[in-house]
This record gives sequence, C-alpha cells and structure tokens, in this order.
Amino acid sequence: MAEDSSTSPPCTVRIASAVDESYVLPLAVALDSAQRNLRPGARIHLDLIHAGLSRQSIQAFAGFVDLNPILLSGEQLAAVPHDPRFPREAAAPLLLPELLPVSADRVLFLDADTLVLGDLAELWEQPLDSQSVGAVTDSAVLLCSDTRGVKGWEKIGIPRDAPYFNCGVLLINVGRWREREVTQRACGYLLNPGGRIDFLHQEALNAVLWNDWTALDGRWNLLASQAGRPFDTTGTEKWRQPGIVHFAGRVKPWRVAAGGRFGGSYREALEGVRELVPFPAARLRDRLCSVYDRYLRDTLYPFERYLWRRRLI
Repeated sequence: MAEDSSTSPPCTVRIASAVDESYVLPLAVALDSAQRNLRPGARIHLDLIHAGLSRQSIQAFAGFVDLNPILLSGEQLAAVPHDPRFPREAAAPLLLPELLPVSADRVLFLDADTLVLGDLAELWEQPLDSQSVGAVTDSAVLLCSDTRGVKGWEKIGIPRDAPYFNCGVLLINVGRWREREVTQRACGYLLNPGGRIDFLHQEALNAVLWNDWTALDGRWNLLASQAGRPFDTTGTEKWRQPGIVHFAGRVKPWRVAAGGRFGGSYREALEGVRELVPFPAARLRDRLCSVYDRYLRDTLYPFERYLWRRRLI
C-alpha cells in the first residue's frame, strides 16, 4: 500500500527560478499550481533570481511563498553566456551554487513556463546519490549526439547513445556541483562549442554532466508540445499522471490558448493568479502560434520536425 502523504514529515521545497518582467505571470502560475498540489505541512521557499524586477512583481510573489529575491550584479550578468534569442537571465542556473547560501545543499530549478500538477515534495525527496543533478531525458532531443544536442560530442568523449536531458526542471546537488566546478566547466564549453549553440546553458550542462546526472521519472518534465498527442513518439503514458508540464517552445499559454492535453489545465490555472499579476496582450505572432497548435499541429507535425532539425524554426 502506498504511504499516505499526509503522514510524511513536513519539508521545505527550495525552488529557484530566473525571470524578467515578461515571465512574472507564468512563474506565478507555476508557483500557485505547485502550492495547490503540495502535500499538507510542506511549504515552498523561492530563490527569485532577477536583473531588476519591479517592486510590485517581487511583492506579488512574497504574498504566497517564502521569498528570497536575488538581484544579479553587472559582474554576474557578464559572467553568464548571452544569446539574443533568450532573456539575459536565461543562463542564470549556471550561477545557482554561487548565488545560494552555503547552507543550501539542494535546490529545484524550475523554468517559469511550467504547470505543476503533482506534489513537488515527492520530487524533492528523490535521491541523487553522488550525481550533480537529477533531470528528465528531453523528448525532443533524445541523445547528446543528435543534431541539436552537444556539438563536438565525439571529441569530448561522449558516447553516441548518451541521453540528453532537459534543463527546465533540474534537481541540483549544490555541494557536488561546487566540488566538480560545474559552472566553470560549462562556461568553458560555451567559449568554444564548435558550432551554433541551440539551447544555451542546457547544451553546456549536457556537455559536462553527460555522465553525472540521475534520470528522473519522465512525468516531472512533460513537454506540452508532445505529451499525449498523436505524434508523441516517447512510447510512454507518463502524461496520464503528470507531475510538471513544461510549455517550452513558441506557444506560451499565458498569452494565448494552447492546444494539446494540457492547454485547458493551464487556462484554469491562470484564473488562480488573475488578481496577483497583470495579464499581457497577445501579439499577432502569438495568435498565429495558437491557431497552429490547436488546429494544425497534429497534421503538420512531421513537417515541423523536418524544419526544426534543420534549424529553420
């Protein structure tokens, strides 16, 4: 018989996330949905990494989680890699062990574009053994040797069949990360990757942690663009018991309606934070992505993947 979660000892789930103003709303959704699904007695502590959020935005988070705002200095921003395709805070996870207090032994990094549908205390308690991070194999980039995986994987010594993990959800063993100088090694990789970087710090972390990570259950990072859809090729039914749904990609469900198994769930979750954070107006591009995701993606997905593998989208 499964253990009754209500009898489990209380715990504090330490979450870190890095956002700018455009991602305040989705992070509020992620945290509110996490609170609603958290076991009784557990609580959330948020390390909010930012480069200059408004006081109003910071206070919105302080209203419902234990909050530790971390303002990145100019020196720290300069230390992380930059790419015009991403917000300047995007690669902040690389600095996490340097930003957190020495007493923090683990942290759960969570991308803002997520919806939590399971008990994060269950994820928080997953053993990492001696590994630096726990993560979920990416369902879009399966192997480090894939086209959009790790550049120069052969020269680095990565086996062809080494799986590639997604960094939207990372359970980090902070002490191991520091001991193994993961930040320095990942930044070193980005100085000379041997080709175009596709996913910034995600590629760098796969390059240096390919043999230093624990595979978490796939339900803890389900890509909304694939999970449970007709073209889902992962061969699993993890979407039936979702833990965290990750809305990576161009369709952002806080701007427009998303399709798939979890678009409706996200729209419901938005109602929970309507009084806390302003809602943005949808742009034309967002509306077009919404139409594609809801009505055309199931049919056109093979063509989409063809373009994606060739970096045309």
